[in-house]
Amino acid sequence: DELRAATSLLVKLDITPALREQLPADAAVYVLAREPGGMPMPVGAKRIALSDLPATVRLSDADSPMPTRRLSQLARVEVLARVSRTGVANAQAGDLESKPVETASSGEVELLIDHARP
Repeated sequence: DELRAATSLLVKLDITPALREQLPADAAVYVLAREPGGMPMPVGAKRIALSDLPATVRLSDADSPMPTRRLSQLARVEVLARVSRTGVANAQAGDLESKPVETASSGEVELLIDHARP
């Protein structure tokens, strides 16, 4: 099970300056990894503060909100970042987010929060 223990995804994350100016420094930023085309529930999730951006976040099995669904169980994941205006993890209209990127479940990906959720 060494491979599973080693499965982690590095997410380099930033936000466009124009969007950053619209938000309080303590706004919640969620970095999510989920099954592409699968359930919306993430297999990995971390919350950081907007003031921490730019940041590099590591997602691993330890970041799974469900013990039965882990990052290491998937060969590929869809990764995205969202700024929640309300602090709630669930997506809401008006939240700012990155484009979702499909990638291997281990490795590195870059995300830019650059648009409002419709």
